[in-house]
Amino acid sequence: MKVFGVFVFILLLAVSLSTLMDILLGFKLSHALLHLLNPFWVIEPGEYVMVAFLLFITIGQQIAIIIKNNKQKGSS
Repeated sequence: MKVFGVFVFILLLAVSLSTLMDILLGFKLSHALLHLLNPFWVIEPGEYVMVAFLLFITIGQQIAIIIKNNKQKGSS
């Protein structure tokens, strides 16, 4: 769970930094948020698969750790 928390924390920091930089450059908040989504509008289907795969690895690893810990608690 710690790894997932760190993953989300770094994601939020990166999003806030990017948005703040756009606002400091003079863009409105709505335009700054649209700039965050722009890379997802131009990527190809293979890249969508890679992004989904990376998210699956991150979430799947945490699920596997939780299941392993529950089995260890049950056998003790």
